[in-house]
Amino acid sequence: MIKFYYLIIFTFLSLNSFSDSNQIIPNGNYEFTWKGIFVNDGSSRIDLLATDYVEIIDDKINFLHMPCHRGLDANLRYSFDYKFSSDLSTLKITGKDVGMWNRLHLKNNNDEWEKKDISFKFDKENIKIDDPNFYELKALSKHMWEDKISLTITRNSNVPKSRFKCLYERLDYESATPKTANDLKNGLSGAEKTKVFGKLFFPENTDQKVPLVITVHPSMGFVPTDYFKWFSDMGMAVFDTQPYLSRGIESQWFYEVSEEAATVDVYKALDILSKDPRIDKNKIILMGWSYGAMVVNNAHQQFFIDKIKPKNEFQAFISYYPFCSLIKENTKTSNKPLILLMGEKDRMCPFELCQDYFDIIKKSSPNSEIHIFEKSYHRFDFNLLPKALNIGRAETWNEEYLKDIISNNKRYDIGESHKDMMGPNGWSYISLLNDNEKDKLLDPYREDTNYIGYNKKADNEARDIIVRIISGL
Repeated sequence: MIKFYYLIIFTFLSLNSFSDSNQIIPNGNYEFTWKGIFVNDGSSRIDLLATDYVEIIDDKINFLHMPCHRGLDANLRYSFDYKFSSDLSTLKITGKDVGMWNRLHLKNNNDEWEKKDISFKFDKENIKIDDPNFYELKALSKHMWEDKISLTITRNSNVPKSRFKCLYERLDYESATPKTANDLKNGLSGAEKTKVFGKLFFPENTDQKVPLVITVHPSMGFVPTDYFKWFSDMGMAVFDTQPYLSRGIESQWFYEVSEEAATVDVYKALDILSKDPRIDKNKIILMGWSYGAMVVNNAHQQFFIDKIKPKNEFQAFISYYPFCSLIKENTKTSNKPLILLMGEKDRMCPFELCQDYFDIIKKSSPNSEIHIFEKSYHRFDFNLLPKALNIGRAETWNEEYLKDIISNNKRYDIGESHKDMMGPNGWSYISLLNDNEKDKLLDPYREDTNYIGYNKKADNEARDIIVRIISGL
């Protein structure tokens, strides 16, 4: 009974000390919720940028969990200056944001992102809820034009299940920017030299060499963010190449940045990262989506290996729904496996073309695999998509047409210039044409109904295949 009274008195004193304290944020665990307020033509939209879990002890802020989010980079959130006043009555958060939240801002055309000031101040005026068990503060920072970023700090005693922090090392290196495979017929000597960069993610708390996956994003310009945590949980490092941002664009349909340029990027990255003492150079794989998957297919082909001349090799190539070229029967590839992951209902990158492609390349790469997932559209592994989303007018190819061109279409050597979408690196060659020439070639194949969408079953099955491939390295 005496212990019970002491407990009551202690609790009472603790609550009183809290209410009398100048400390703006009492010690404990909190959620930091970052949101963007995007203003356009008088209307506004609020986007969730990230939710971090932190521990606050006096003037120390310790990040416990930081998810990946392309809106407000985890490296930026982590590197902001978090400064309490000496009496802990105010918290100021300041730093720079590179302007990637809603628009790109190139500065003086020198491939550097224009940086914008971020500034939050929390004092008693910012307290929205002062209940010790559900304490909440909110502040706003100007961003650019009329746009703002909000930060809400909310008490949450739950310890996050994941301690993943989406922090990375930036790696800058030299690559090249060929427009087509034809530009590489004499190797890299004739290609424009280019400075590029990528983001290197390492799993925490490991003292052994780790496997590495080098990733290449799809045409929308970013890898689905959940993959970084997924690979980290497997104990793998990730090097996320940035072929678009390195060259000053965010996304594309036709190519400002060719798949051949990104192919050079991945092999240059492979040679550099093979020297990193933290990485097992014998367990490095390449993985890409759509545009990035076409880069993977390129990198698997002997033509690009011979022209780029890397000193190291990928141990496996994982290609999510590429547009597969109609190549010649004698096309040579790496002997390492190419894993093609296709959607049965994908008409932008039809599985029939990849089945034809697979039947040829398995001669050089006998352990290659093709998996066609039922009832699955393009981007079937993007878990933020609905099951079916009509993206509108786009190129699509029906079964009858595919059957005809696979049987009768001219097949070119890799590196041979042509104006045939179905030929090797066709998208790169077609991208060099003017709009009228493109329309003349492609209008007969454009449809107003064209779906992408998430399929959980296909996503899980594809990831099981990837785990098997990695486990077998």
